[in-house]
Amino acid sequence: MACGADAPQLHVGAAGQLQDAGGMRARQARQAARLARLSRTHASGILELSSRANVQLRGISTTRHAGLLRALAGCGLLDADVRSERRRNVIVDPLRQTGDGVSELAAALLQALAADDALDALPAKFGWAIDGGHGAALRSVSADIRFERVPTNGPGNTDAVAVAVADGTATAWRIQPDGFAWALAATGAAQATAAGLVLARWFAARCLQRQAQGLKPGRLSSCTQEMAQHMATASPSTPWPPGLPGGTTWLPRADHRAPEPAMQPGPVPGAGWLVGAPLGRLSAQALAQMVHTLQRCGPGAAAHGLRVTPWRMLLIEHPAISEPAVWQQAGLDDAGHWVTQADDARLRVSACTGAPGCPQGQAPTQALALALAPHVPAGAHLHVSGCAKGCARQAPATVTLRAEPSTSGAVFSVVRQGKADAVASERIAGAEVQDNPRSLFDV
Repeated sequence: MACGADAPQLHVGAAGQLQDAGGMRARQARQAARLARLSRTHASGILELSSRANVQLRGISTTRHAGLLRALAGCGLLDADVRSERRRNVIVDPLRQTGDGVSELAAALLQALAADDALDALPAKFGWAIDGGHGAALRSVSADIRFERVPTNGPGNTDAVAVAVADGTATAWRIQPDGFAWALAATGAAQATAAGLVLARWFAARCLQRQAQGLKPGRLSSCTQEMAQHMATASPSTPWPPGLPGGTTWLPRADHRAPEPAMQPGPVPGAGWLVGAPLGRLSAQALAQMVHTLQRCGPGAAAHGLRVTPWRMLLIEHPAISEPAVWQQAGLDDAGHWVTQADDARLRVSACTGAPGCPQGQAPTQALALALAPHVPAGAHLHVSGCAKGCARQAPATVTLRAEPSTSGAVFSVVRQGKADAVASERIAGAEVQDNPRSLFDV
């Protein structure tokens, strides 16, 4: 895990927990228990699960901030500095399995990121994703550079990347720049890491050039036309980007995996059990009870742990969790703290921190979202945003309520089939929304 050190909130991520050894999983459980205690003693007592597979602590007082940082560092939950934290913005497939190459690639990538000072020029939210190919659910997670595992030993496999990797003895990877029509084919963790870093260094150099011209660096996805022009003039003797490792090949982007529905709470074959919390906000006390139960439950309990996912859920790696007695002892039957059923109406809503927790928030958001959840039709989604930034949800929603500045109570702009910064179709008072919530969807 890694942690950002800015008060009054901290971001603790699971990217660093990569090994499948039992000791590492036991360490995850101990870290989770420690994090729950620190949240109760130094922060608000609520842990927020984010779409970047982070755990956020909020409500940290300035007098307790330094002590919290020391405690987090003592249990391995703090990056050495802000530079290190920015570079390791990596989402690792929570459904990874032993032998699929995901953990090896993640370890190689994190080590390389820590050593490459040229990457400091990348935008603050430049992100990576490592997708083990266990379904397509990770496709919804944004990333500037995405590594996609490609099976090479399946009968009749015609994937261009698999064909390009002739011997099939190593894991094949597709390295996909966001929004680009081409992807790199690479073999093994070392080659894939090197190829991804070459792409990132090219973009970092471009960011420096734009900054020197007084321009914003932009995103990698905004460079697709420029990238295509570079590719058109490249050759085997002068590859693009310069320094591309030998054996890597540009291939047309191909998507052979059909879209899958969003991940839902419940059992995940071969991986564990997914559980969520209302709006991704988990009581530290509830987490502590669950971890304590897992630590003392059954033989080999130390060989099982927790994984933080980008779906605002935790993946519990413990076979006994499905037993009714263990489930109850862990407190997972408490619907006030946990979301464990795929048909829970609270999965149809999302909300940012809102006022007063966020200085940009123009109105409270979370209580309103939960109050409206039972009125959101199946298959629809409602997002309540405290401002136009839309930090808590990057994808469009069926209805987005965007809080607006007001001196006479909460007022929301209504955006349909769009994000928080989109053009609104109407404005409505917060009280009116609660009095007639179904009107939001009766259009």
